Amino acid sequence: MSQENNSLNSEYRTKSSELKLRLISAAVGLPLLGLTLYFGFWTVSIASITIAALVGLETRRMAFGKPESSVPPAIAALIGVVISGLGVFAVVLGELKIDFASADLADQIVVFVIVVLTAEFIITSRFARYQSLARKKLIISYGVIVVMAVTLLPFIVSSENGRELLTYGILVAFAADSGAYFVGRSVGKRKMAPNLSPGKTWEGFAGGLAAALFASMLLSNLLSLEYSIAKIVVMGLAIATLGIIGDLCESWIKRLSDVKDSGGIIPGHGGILDRLDALAPAFVFIYFIV
Repeated sequence: MSQENNSLNSEYRTKSSELKLRLISAAVGLPLLGLTLYFGFWTVSIASITIAALVGLETRRMAFGKPESSVPPAIAALIGVVISGLGVFAVVLGELKIDFASADLADQIVVFVIVVLTAEFIITSRFARYQSLARKKLIISYGVIVVMAVTLLPFIVSSENGRELLTYGILVAFAADSGAYFVGRSVGKRKMAPNLSPGKTWEGFAGGLAAALFASMLLSNLLSLEYSIAKIVVMGLAIATLGIIGDLCESWIKRLSDVKDSGGIIPGHGGILDRLDALAPAFVFIYFIV
């Protein structure tokens, strides 16, 4: 009985510590996010290139493991920087009115690559259990998809109402994640996908939808988004649903990689990919809206 109580106390302390780290990360991260979006295109562009480099590093770690693998960290980071940097460069051309058609073509190419890689991801997933090469290919494809989604950020911000819509999308995704987390911890019982993410429950998913719906209605007024109530409701629910799909996909990728977190750069959350799992689909969704 004493051992059981000690185990429960240890689990409670672990969860309490994780919650504190999440709250500290949010207290630091949200103001930084606000400043990045406030200053607009250039800060968002720098942030997207930095994030892409970190995604490259985390993808390499999950796909190849040991530091002495065949892909050096610098190369992995550089690939992310180049992909995102080309997107930023195309938007700069448009911003400077040098060749707006190039910028328009570039974002279409990014979306096309995301669609192709997603299709390839789904097809390759059928072989992930059996082939080591297929697992690595899936992990790399996932990382590139996320980098491509991040590359859309400068395109979004440079569009009309883009900064407001990006703010809206990010905060609704955060609200959905927080709602799912707290409701799932409090009353979650029915597992959503126990083989992929044991902590995800249907009760948590419902809590995430409710939080996203509330945030969607509130933010649409605060940010003066002139959409109908029906569209605001659909947008909020869509972002929450895409977020949970992205979360489950990343959980599966981590299982293929045999890691708990993609990294440790964000206390309480893990790595950049752990935070982008729900945000990357939201970026693509917001892109189509703008």
